[in-house]
Amino acid sequence: MMIYCGAFFYEFELEIEHIKKTNFDPISLAKQALQYIEVKLKELFQWLKKFKFNSVDEEIHFFKEWKFKITSKYIFYNKLLDIESNSPSNSKKLKIRHYEKALNNCSQFSKLDKEFYKYYRSGSSHNDHLYFIRNSEKQTTNQDVSLINFDKRLCTSHDLKVASIIANDILEIYLEEKIDEINSTCNSNHPPVKSNLNWTGTKIEIVELIYCLHNQKLFNGGNTDIKEIAAQFSNAFNIELDESIYRCYTDIKNRSNVKTKFLHSLSENFNNRIIEEER
Repeated sequence: MMIYCGAFFYEFELEIEHIKKTNFDPISLAKQALQYIEVKLKELFQWLKKFKFNSVDEEIHFFKEWKFKITSKYIFYNKLLDIESNSPSNSKKLKIRHYEKALNNCSQFSKLDKEFYKYYRSGSSHNDHLYFIRNSEKQTTNQDVSLINFDKRLCTSHDLKVASIIANDILEIYLEEKIDEINSTCNSNHPPVKSNLNWTGTKIEIVELIYCLHNQKLFNGGNTDIKEIAAQFSNAFNIELDESIYRCYTDIKNRSNVKTKFLHSLSENFNNRIIEEER
């Protein structure tokens, strides 16, 4: 499974990034992305129908850790297409209201299934055997995403919910950026300047730093959401931090030895520099 999924999702992410870089109009982007995703979904599902998992843990891992990487994108681009297709074309104020309404819908999402939302966000695993094993008696249906939830051999009771959570995270960041972009053009005759700073460390290192700063309540007295901080870091250092920030945080928590490996390294290296300069 790891060999197939590793190659499949690596190729998938590369092509999605290429589509994003070659389409500046959000409607065109969404349409092209959806066209590609539908082809890859069918390819993945053909493999899944024939594949036999070696263990329960392997099946759980696929439906919890792998499948959402493509299904969340399918949900996101469907929502993006709907939002942008119905966006007012002239008035900036109406556009902002339109995006704010969509953003408000996003904020209500976590209330639909509070227990599972809390379970997933906290990185829990004790009910994985109930949520991420295929069981014909525990299927859910959703007409809006029938392509990814139509066959009981291809989905579990909750893998679609994971994809929806991740898609919602990406959509929130997108909408906040669109609102900020409009506000910036309203307040200035100059377009936003792209940062020249590129993060050259690993993604998990910057996530560790973001969570540390958030935990210390160093932004707005602790009244800033982790996703807002991540969005600002994304813009400032040209690194994409969408749904991966939560998975990185789970990886940090699951470390067997030092949890804050990057922060320890920063402290140790900086301390050594000071000592060297004082000699």
